[in-house]
Amino acid sequence: MRTFSQYVRVAVFAAVATGGAVFLALNGWPQPDHVREFAGLVFAAIVLATVAAAPAGADDRGTMTPSFVGDLCALILFGGNAALGLAAIGIVARAIAFPDRLIPLRRTVVSCGGILIATEAAWLAYSAIGGLVDASAWPMQAAPIAGAVGVYAFVKIAVAEAIAPVVNDEPFNRSWMAAIPRCAPTYFVAAGIAAGLVEIVNRGAWQLLPAAAIPLFCAQRAYAAALARAAADDRRRQVIDSLNQGMAVLDGAGCVTVWNDALERLLECPRERAVGCTLASAVPALAQTPLPRAIDEARTSRSARSLSPLPLSSPTRARVLEVTILPAAGGATLLWLDITERALAEQALKRAEERLTLAAEGAQDGLWEWDFRTQAFYASGRWKAMLGLPAAAGVGKADQWLSRVHAEDVAAFKEALDAHLSGATDHLEHEHRIRHEDGTYRRFLCRGVAARGAANQKPVRIAGSLTDTTERVAAKEQLRTEFRDPLTGLCNRADFVERLGRRLADVKRQRVGDSFAALYLDLDRFKVVNDSLGHLVGDELLTAVARRLESCLRQGDALARLGGDEFAILLNAIGDPQQANAIAFRIQKVFADPFSIAGREVFTSASIGIAFGQSHYDNPEEIMRDADTAMYHAKSRGKARHELFDADMHARTRDRLGLENDLRQAINNNDFEVHYQPIVLLASRMCVGFESLIRWTRNGEPVSPATFVPMAEELGLIESLGTWVLQQACHAFAEWRRQYPDSGLDYITVNVSGRQLMQHSFLHLVEQTVHAAKLQPRDLRLEITETALMDSPTSAAKLLSELRDFGVKIYLDDFGTGYSSLSHLHKFPVDALKIDRSFVRSLDLGSDRPAIVESILALARTLNTSVVAEGIESDSQARELVRLGCTHAQGYLFARPLSSAAAEQVIAAHQPLGPKAEAVASPRAFDRTARIAV
Repeated sequence: MRTFSQYVRVAVFAAVATGGAVFLALNGWPQPDHVREFAGLVFAAIVLATVAAAPAGADDRGTMTPSFVGDLCALILFGGNAALGLAAIGIVARAIAFPDRLIPLRRTVVSCGGILIATEAAWLAYSAIGGLVDASAWPMQAAPIAGAVGVYAFVKIAVAEAIAPVVNDEPFNRSWMAAIPRCAPTYFVAAGIAAGLVEIVNRGAWQLLPAAAIPLFCAQRAYAAALARAAADDRRRQVIDSLNQGMAVLDGAGCVTVWNDALERLLECPRERAVGCTLASAVPALAQTPLPRAIDEARTSRSARSLSPLPLSSPTRARVLEVTILPAAGGATLLWLDITERALAEQALKRAEERLTLAAEGAQDGLWEWDFRTQAFYASGRWKAMLGLPAAAGVGKADQWLSRVHAEDVAAFKEALDAHLSGATDHLEHEHRIRHEDGTYRRFLCRGVAARGAANQKPVRIAGSLTDTTERVAAKEQLRTEFRDPLTGLCNRADFVERLGRRLADVKRQRVGDSFAALYLDLDRFKVVNDSLGHLVGDELLTAVARRLESCLRQGDALARLGGDEFAILLNAIGDPQQANAIAFRIQKVFADPFSIAGREVFTSASIGIAFGQSHYDNPEEIMRDADTAMYHAKSRGKARHELFDADMHARTRDRLGLENDLRQAINNNDFEVHYQPIVLLASRMCVGFESLIRWTRNGEPVSPATFVPMAEELGLIESLGTWVLQQACHAFAEWRRQYPDSGLDYITVNVSGRQLMQHSFLHLVEQTVHAAKLQPRDLRLEITETALMDSPTSAAKLLSELRDFGVKIYLDDFGTGYSSLSHLHKFPVDALKIDRSFVRSLDLGSDRPAIVESILALARTLNTSVVAEGIESDSQARELVRLGCTHAQGYLFARPLSSAAAEQVIAAHQPLGPKAEAVASPRAFDRTARIAV
């Protein structure tokens, strides 16, 4: 409703605008001598724009407004500029009369701009077609007027329906051209009125104006009412289209009269296809649903009905709908709601409930939920059955559970529950006893997780499971009892490793600040006690050792017997490594006193390896491995001591393991070479024999025999390796003798280890090898060290006698460096003594060692044995040995150990060996003779 002030502002503006028009007309614009006509047209334009204004939004829809009649009259009478001015005056008048229509401003600017652009376009069309200003040449004037009206209508409708939505950030109206045939006729009707008014003005028939005013007024009122109804229809349609629900209205014949946008999207059926058709024709899939029958029933009973769910398939997806049918006189209104997501959610919830119910019925655990808001406690059937209650799920009170908890477990359980509810722990996990319906207490493991509302709020409920652990705990206790060491009563390896693993897990979780250590103990020389005094004494010693070890422990430490004579100690908490050292020294101290076993005093000691528990370990077995490694290092360094594990130990152990693996592979593949060092007659320096020496190249690098030969003995591989060397040496020597019968070669020597002497088939092996090579037994000399003979002197003497009876000669290698005694020496059938290089080297030092060499030579003469000196490196040593009466020698002075091909060249040359033949070279530790294979 307009106010009095608005009327005043419009009147003032009308007076000013009319006065301005009079002033301009008096000055010859737009045409001279038309003052009255132009001023009256300006006044009429203001009246049409305010009093006879179209409803709000008419310009936005491209609808013809009454102001168009005045604008067209101005265009025909006074030209385009006057029409633009008159249109502008109308726009300003409407803004003054209806200031509320200026909002939003962007929409208003677009609407006003559309009017001015349409006016200018109409003038251009009018002029182009041949329209004349202030002329009434009928009917020729009709064509320009029609063209101008058509252009005006097109431009205004295009701006309102196509351009304005884009500028106003609304969706583009793809069907904007459909508004042209709907709105354009009114523009041509208005053009006819304008043409009549122009004719009255041109002919000066002013007396006709009063007669035309009343029909024009009535027409304007009827047109305004029609626009109002159209506006109301638009608003109703917009409301309907804006609904989230789909909406359809059916008439008495069942045909669609209303079909909103939401329903278009929902049923994927455009309005154009649906309006005027039945539902079954518009959407054929609906014909196969209960909807048509439900519509008929609702219209017959005149009561609302709801149909849900209504499954409906479309080309793109399947939907579930809910349709509400509202019967009305002569038809019905249908409200459509897409409940697909809700239906899917309900279906998923139902399936989840079914799965949960099935899982609860089939699970071994009982399920429970405690709602803190209502204090309702849900228990599954399995939960109740485990307590001896009727196996039916139900809701009760929490006392049904809490009142059954054992009195000694209540405090700990509540503490764990409160810790979880306060957020201190991620989940609840507590094992406690619960009273069964039969009165006994069973042990259960309770797990649960609390559900909280918003952040930092108190929990509203907690749910979880209950597991019966009674039998498992009993079995575990029984297992713990069974896994005790039956001899000492200590825990065994499995129990110790489990404890070690728990302690490692504590360190990884950083629950305890202190570190820990594992001690690996192995008794020294226990096998001697066991073999000499018997297993019963050995068992008593192990028990006594266990008791002494227990006296060295602190509170919280653990002791275990791993097996045999091996023990392990877990130092549960140590502040620094010195504490582990102190306990190791304490153990060595208590072992210093003798053990009183079966009336005897028995002494023993222990080699101890220590590994500290650190978070980088993945499992307890790795800690045990490193402690074991450190223990073996302690044994290798003299026993009765302890060693701390470090990374270098592990690296050395790993390298040794790799070397052992490669050695096994090399033995399997015979990846070795036999080199031969000439043995010369000192008087002539001619080669009369060879000593066979084994060589091994690993990954392109030579490995010293001093490294791999003892390893082969330790691994039990020396027998097969020695057999191979024996066969290779005999075969090579036999081949040389056949190729060079005049070479003067007398024999080949092969080194034999102590383990080979203990082979029961060694004699047979030697005989077989000699016969296979077609040698004489005297051609083979076996070199044996004093130490190898003293390991088992009686059996060694018997074997050597059998070998000599066969014809093989025996050389005693490295004589003077072992621990044999002269009392045993005369018992061994020895054919030659080999003077060790250490004595030969001293011949150049001017010490008393020449006397030792002279004594060995004298002893050899007494025993009627030959002598071979090893390690001759200088000519002075050779001359001194000749002076002392030594006849045979070998060493770098004459030749290094040679490959088979090089040795064959020496044989073929048949020349004296020594400085005249090749330069003397300094010795290397690598080429020392290895004690290997016969």
